[in-house]
Amino acid sequence: MKHKNLITIVTDHRLTADTIAEAIGAGETHEGYYLGNGYAVTWTNGRLVEAKFSPLESFVMSTSMNPRLLYAHNFKFAMRDYDGLVGYNKSAEDAVQLSTVKALWNMSRVIVNAMRPDISGDLDFLSLYYFLGSPVEVRRAWLPMLTKKAIIHSVNHGPQNRKEYEKWLEESICNHIVEQIENHSYETVSVTMEKPEKDSAAVPDESGTMSGVLPDSGGATVCAGHIRILTEHTPLFNLSSLVAEAAEKLGYEQEKTAGTAIILYCKKLISYPVTIQNSVPTGVWRSMAYGIKSSGYDSKRGRPCGTPSRRHNFKGESLYDGFGIVTTGLRPTDLTRDEKRLYDLIARRVMDAFATDRTARKHRPKKRIKYRRRSSMDGKNA
Repeated sequence: MKHKNLITIVTDHRLTADTIAEAIGAGETHEGYYLGNGYAVTWTNGRLVEAKFSPLESFVMSTSMNPRLLYAHNFKFAMRDYDGLVGYNKSAEDAVQLSTVKALWNMSRVIVNAMRPDISGDLDFLSLYYFLGSPVEVRRAWLPMLTKKAIIHSVNHGPQNRKEYEKWLEESICNHIVEQIENHSYETVSVTMEKPEKDSAAVPDESGTMSGVLPDSGGATVCAGHIRILTEHTPLFNLSSLVAEAAEKLGYEQEKTAGTAIILYCKKLISYPVTIQNSVPTGVWRSMAYGIKSSGYDSKRGRPCGTPSRRHNFKGESLYDGFGIVTTGLRPTDLTRDEKRLYDLIARRVMDAFATDRTARKHRPKKRIKYRRRSSMDGKNA
């Protein structure tokens, strides 16, 4: 593999890599990656490279810099050091995995960013990109659901709406930088306006060029926003409401709920759970409409709801800020007891949230009407 003929997919964890590799036909198992069908699939075991912001150094900013370059010039990138946190020598394990990622990177003509579908996933990938310092064409695989169809489409074509994704990413990077400045006593930060030298490590878009320019100061400080839709009907879960419900009904602690939900996501059973929105885009609603009857429920686990209600559809929200936790329609198999209990909790909420008023009335217990038997004396008394 001396020539750059690979398409390498980089994701967060091995469990996600397992699912992606199976979907695209990368069936050869190697140390730290999967290989096959022209693809390599590797993982970073979370945040492999850390980005550290130094408030005591000059802040480099130029009108010719887009948010990615702004991030590259004002953060320092290094392999994480978790030894003190986890209590054992994890740096050696991280170094081996990082060398695997770097070797595959240098043999690839395209790198697919399949990190988790939120801003932290994009920032982790950018940190890895600038740390390695090896320019290559980058494609974003945005995967709020890990079904085979979604994986193949996203790996080959990128986000659904490229312009919307770029706008969201630029705003999110700027917001992150502003947050870092504020968190590090921004009075001590000196801002240097300069035109940097040409940066060969800039992340290109699918055409191989950088897209977008630095928004003005107003655009940089306005958060893209997370909107939570409140209705009089049962809402879909977001992470915070799922944690609260699991604590009350299942006795799960926050870490257990979040970790189990991520496993269910990696097993293709639910959408990406780390979100605070609880409404869904039209495309997700349509997939629910087609697949909800085959989602593995029976009368004991949840009532059927026919055509799902549209009451929880997006009303101006951004797809890239996440959406409410929904099931994918795949039948759950090989689940542990904890995973099954949490999946059932999510499944019931999905059925209740999407149930139409007609369906709710249909499945509401009917009142029994008691009739008094008329006697022959009733007519005489009248």
